Amino acid sequence: MKSIGLAGLGFIGKAHFHAYQKMNHCRVDAIYTRSEVTDDAVREQFQGTFFSDYDEMLNSPDLDIIDICVPTYLHEEYIIKAANAGKHIICEKPLTLTEASANRIVDAVKENEVELFVGHTLRFWPEYAAIKSYSQSHPFELVHARRLGQFPSWSSWFKEPDKSGGALFDLHIHDIDFVYYLLGEVESVYAVGSRNEHGAWSHIMTTLVFKNKTKTFVEASHQMPDGYPFTMNMRVQSKEETLEYFQAAGENIEAANEESGQLILYKAYEKILIDTETADPFYKELSYFVNCIENNTENELVPLDDVRYVLKLLHAIKTSLENGKLVYM
Repeated sequence: MKSIGLAGLGFIGKAHFHAYQKMNHCRVDAIYTRSEVTDDAVREQFQGTFFSDYDEMLNSPDLDIIDICVPTYLHEEYIIKAANAGKHIICEKPLTLTEASANRIVDAVKENEVELFVGHTLRFWPEYAAIKSYSQSHPFELVHARRLGQFPSWSSWFKEPDKSGGALFDLHIHDIDFVYYLLGEVESVYAVGSRNEHGAWSHIMTTLVFKNKTKTFVEASHQMPDGYPFTMNMRVQSKEETLEYFQAAGENIEAANEESGQLILYKAYEKILIDTETADPFYKELSYFVNCIENNTENELVPLDDVRYVLKLLHAIKTSLENGKLVYM
């Protein structure tokens, strides 16, 4: 039974907490938050200790894992402190905002001989996992992905480029990571978009050509108007078949559920609804990470080399957004 300290109790922190409550091989024994806990479900289910001081929580000798769900600009500080305290680490995406910061994080993790896992959740999402499985036996030529929503309502720091990286690092990262997971290394990127009033990229449209010559178009937005449903979509195409996942939820991703999405295969005048398992992707992701730690097994689904490559891709997209030119990898 692994003991977990949860750092941060915002939208993602609560999603992680509720996922852990369904597991029998770990338990949340500590929660760090600087805000008053008003969520009745958390207060009723949590049997551990609340901390308002992160360093104090890290001094708890029985904690095995620190799950970091604080704002992005705090990730490096919180990861390195956890590594220096000898704790294994789970960190919500993005790992960090710069490659230099990622290098410092990885150095600290290696030096302290602890494990680091980064939450690239789409790799565990049932419909996206089905697309990955399909791709292994059905090569395709074109991929289209989009993730469109209103500005996240739970915190204003998302607007600031130095704190969140804008929609580029917060939202676009999901589909950029997944198309890399599908197709491997990228040959070139070209992107256009628009910024918010703080200078953060809030709507991005990226074309990627992969080394295997597959072409993709990926779109993300934090600036859809009020009332526009949070929408995610992936379409993979060959000359004979198209497999498409589409989901439209409510104001934000928290309203998504299995009834609001469909995965459909189109071929030769057929429209085939593909059944996928009903599963919480956060549960699948976090349970996998805890299993890796508990059984000392290799993290094959989200290796750190992938995380770092995706960060490199995001910076190439950012360069293209800023100079309006094609960027070769």
